[in-house]
Amino acid sequence: MYNFTAKVISGRKTGRELGFPTANLDKLDLPISHGVYAVEVKPAGKSYQGLMHYGPKKTFDGEVTREVYIKNFSQNIYGQTLEVKVIRKIREVRRFKNIEELKKQISKDLLELNKS
Repeated sequence: MYNFTAKVISGRKTGRELGFPTANLDKLDLPISHGVYAVEVKPAGKSYQGLMHYGPKKTFDGEVTREVYIKNFSQNIYGQTLEVKVIRKIREVRRFKNIEELKKQISKDLLELNKS
């Protein structure tokens, strides 16, 4: 679908607080619509499955972010450049009533990775 590289920058650590730590990316404009995507991410050359959120964080403050959750990965990669391969769109960005509802949806999104 689309490949790009981006540097990992510091964010608000919201994903970590939810139990899904994300790598915030400095790539501003992507030629894809806002949404949640199945991705393949390569920190330091090794491939991992992941989810990418691209768009406004409607449940929190509306700020547009580009961030990836890398499945089965827990290393510190601040300042590193990631290769990201966008596989397919899973869903649109939407607002959730509360944090628990958001966490449940992220868990459902992760199940979609096995369908990629």
